[in-house]
Amino acid sequence: MKLLVDARVGWGHGIGRVIGNTLPRIARLRPDWQIGVLVGPTAIAMAEDVFAGTANLTIIPCPIEPFSLAEQVSLSGYAKEYDLTWFTNYWVPLHWQGRFVATVHDMLHLIPEYFPASKPRRMLSKQVFNKVRRDATTVMFVSRFTQQAFVESIGVPRRSEIIHLGGDHLNYGTPRPMGDRKRQLMVVAASKKHKNFPLLLEAWRQAKTPPDWSLVIVSPGSALKSSVDIEEMASSVERTTVRRGLSNESLTELYRESSILLMPSLYEGFGLPLLEGLLAGNVCISSNAGAMVEVAEGSLVQFVNGNDLKGWINTIEATCDSIDRGECYIDQVIQHNLLQAQRFRWDHSAEKIATALQHAAL
Repeated sequence: MKLLVDARVGWGHGIGRVIGNTLPRIARLRPDWQIGVLVGPTAIAMAEDVFAGTANLTIIPCPIEPFSLAEQVSLSGYAKEYDLTWFTNYWVPLHWQGRFVATVHDMLHLIPEYFPASKPRRMLSKQVFNKVRRDATTVMFVSRFTQQAFVESIGVPRRSEIIHLGGDHLNYGTPRPMGDRKRQLMVVAASKKHKNFPLLLEAWRQAKTPPDWSLVIVSPGSALKSSVDIEEMASSVERTTVRRGLSNESLTELYRESSILLMPSLYEGFGLPLLEGLLAGNVCISSNAGAMVEVAEGSLVQFVNGNDLKGWINTIEATCDSIDRGECYIDQVIQHNLLQAQRFRWDHSAEKIATALQHAAL
């Protein structure tokens, strides 16, 4: 099979994790496939590093901007010699004629309170979702939650698969005992409205915690479009720092040295940082929104409603206090959660995607 992959979007956030961790594995699983990968000019160097040594995978520089008029007119020209195109997010040109599959990560573009966009842009997003439902040979959803949200908003696609993401992309090693960690809470989130930064920062401001505890907010670099200014929001909150654009190595170390992961989002199609925190041995406090209960199924996570300020204050205070008192159950929780989270492996994701792609090409 000759497979074309649209990988122009996502190198700065979660979609990039999917592309970088599944495509090389798919290429190895299907050595007889010829795989062409569309990559935007600014991501070529990163793609070359990620795909180095993958013999049956070719990077195709593509100057066509995502979400542009040129995309609607010209992108299909790249697919003429291919049997199937995989759109790694839902954005498919409306007049695309070739056989294709699409991965849908979330339905955020249809939710006005979380995704600021003009009415025409939102209407266009709905048209694209409808094309995916109507014309995609297979729609791959990253969670049951996203699949259900798609069906409720758009309808039932021709064929669909639920393929969870993996979590083994960072080298966490053996989790450190809680007694060897910093008195540090961390949040990993893009600067977006649905990430719920106002409640998080207000809860941290009001929480009565010892002065040696601190909060670190990790967000992608400035290349990823933001809808909130977290630096401005955090500047007036004591014991709070913002770090942007960390390397995988720096992010891994931050996970390993932190005691608590906070995930206060009001919406998540999957919630990859929650899975990362479980694998790194953090005590996790999460909202119960979106797919996060699904991702943490079987794990011992403290879930708090994303709109419950008092609940977040109380949970932060109680968790910090338990860690300070050296409660023995905490390390048991970490080990239990590690076993649960290890089920999410990129090898499994790649195998399922490869199978779905192969069926779609028949």
